[in-house]
Amino acid sequence: MSVWNAETAEWYAHKYGEHATNRLAVKELKLKPGSVVVDVGCGTGSALRHAAAGVRNGTFIGVDPVPRMLEIARERTDSHPHGAQIEFRSGCAEALPVADGVADVVFAFDSFDHWQDTTTGLTEIRRILRLGGRLAVVKDGAVPGGSRARQAFSDALALAGFTVCSSQEIAGDGVSFTMWVCTVAD
Repeated sequence: MSVWNAETAEWYAHKYGEHATNRLAVKELKLKPGSVVVDVGCGTGSALRHAAAGVRNGTFIGVDPVPRMLEIARERTDSHPHGAQIEFRSGCAEALPVADGVADVVFAFDSFDHWQDTTTGLTEIRRILRLGGRLAVVKDGAVPGGSRARQAFSDALALAGFTVCSSQEIAGDGVSFTMWVCTVAD
């Protein structure tokens, strides 16, 4: 899916919009009360709705470059009990519409492969993270430990100034995925 437009947004929302990966990854992160969470490539907003349900007094910002995807996210969030805590903004990984140093956690759940420029996207995430903040990257389908894809991803993180704190394979509810949790290198 290289072209994202209204048609592909509808397809994605129908097929993957409430994918179990979002719920399982958010649960694993154990977000703290009052957290500010930014989801880069938020899609339908599913991960943010799961996060908002478990975080008291949190602030949640979803960023996506596809107008129809943002419409779908807003539609699905309007009736959510914690929907008032969630805001959606138009933008891409390479130019995040978020102020410097505000995010405690940044999600990049299955969006990393769709960014136009990985280095610029990671630099933007560093810009919006607070001191001690975390970047959580999810890739559907377990990525083999010695694979080129895993090494290329690790290299990109290191080049952008991130340290991988943990990398784990998670499986359940018919899905498997790899989740990396990173912080800004000292």
